Amino acid sequence: MAYLTKEDIGKYLASEGLQPQERDFGYYFRYQMRNFFIEYDQEDEQYLRVIMPGIYEVDENNLVDVLTAANVVDRDRKVVKCFVLDEDVHVATELLIDATPNLEDIVPRALGMLIGAQECFNKALKG
Repeated sequence: MAYLTKEDIGKYLASEGLQPQERDFGYYFRYQMRNFFIEYDQEDEQYLRVIMPGIYEVDENNLVDVLTAANVVDRDRKVVKCFVLDEDVHVATELLIDATPNLEDIVPRALGMLIGAQECFNKALKG
């Protein structure tokens, strides 16, 4: 059974004009003026993680508000995680894929979910 490969992801992103930059873990690219990563796990070819990093900066003065807003995202949005890593907020979607993944369906939907999660976070932060 053939599963998704790192090369498949790179080819798909390039075919969409997203100019992927290969990294050890997968690909970095820009979409709708935002940064994204697609992580590829060679140990689990049926797992795909799409991340929108650094959507908000965290410091000691806003940490409680940030965590509260992240909780709203985790509660209200489908298939999305919102988390703090170092001094930034990230949103990610983790997908379990089958042996015949259709990236043309998966990736645009994942990107839309992350953009929606960012909007939800910003709205929740403003209260």
